[in-house]
This record gives sequence, C-alpha cells and structure tokens, in this order.
Amino acid sequence: MTFLVERLAELRRHLDHLHEIRPRVESPESLEEDLSLHNDVLFSLLTVSQLVIDISGEICAEEGLPFDDYTSTVRNLTRIPGFDPETVRQLARLPGFRNVLVHEYVGLDFDLVLAALNDLEPVEAFLGIVRRRLGDAGPDTSEQDSDDSDA
Repeated sequence: MTFLVERLAELRRHLDHLHEIRPRVESPESLEEDLSLHNDVLFSLLTVSQLVIDISGEICAEEGLPFDDYTSTVRNLTRIPGFDPETVRQLARLPGFRNVLVHEYVGLDFDLVLAALNDLEPVEAFLGIVRRRLGDAGPDTSEQDSDDSDA
C-alpha cells in the first residue's frame, strides 16, 4: 500500500502544479518559445502519465490481472469494480502520449500538449477512484502515519 500512497501523493503534486501553471500557457507557441515553461509542462505531463501507468500496473498486479504493455495495464482497470469505463477509455491514451513525449520531443505537436494540459479531469477522476479504493488512505495521511509509528 505504501507504493500506491507515495505514487498518489506524487500524482497529486504534479496535477496541482499543472493546474497552477496552466494560466501561463497562452497558446501552443508559448510552449515552443519559453523553454522553462516548455520543460515544466512536459516534465509534469510525462510524470503524470507514468504515474497513472505505474499505479494501474500495481492495481492490476494486486488483482492478478495480466498485462502485456502499458496500454493494456490501463485498459485492464475496466475489469475492476469502481473504475468507470469512460474514464479508463480516456486514460488509455496516456501510454501513447507518454511515448510521444519521450520519443518525439523534437517534432512535438504542441497543440497535442495543450490539449492534454486542458484535459486533466480523467486523471483527477482516477486519483479519486484509487484513493477511495485505498479507503481514503491517500497522500494527506502518509506523513502522519509515519510520524505516529515513531512515537
């Protein structure tokens, strides 16, 4: 469970950061022209994508669901109670998006990046579903739990 709690905390951190910097992204061109903003947005989107994949993989492993690749890892979530099929369908785009960010950074389509930045709701929904699945043992309680064990 610590794996998931830590990953959820990191996911929340990057989602909050993306929401915070979103107003600075005025257009796809602003991502091309401002290297700091470019790097900031791309790194957080990459991290968010990878965290969704990692968390999905952990949940599938716990459920004994086999997966061959990142996309099937995310798609398997539809086989688990509590995961909305439409949300999973939207999340299943993240492995491909992650690959684009990693491998196509020179010719990256910044319209695609801006679209991803404007469509974080499925990831927010995923975060809520996983937190409920853990019985609300989400990121807010991880530090408190470790402090209590030292007492």
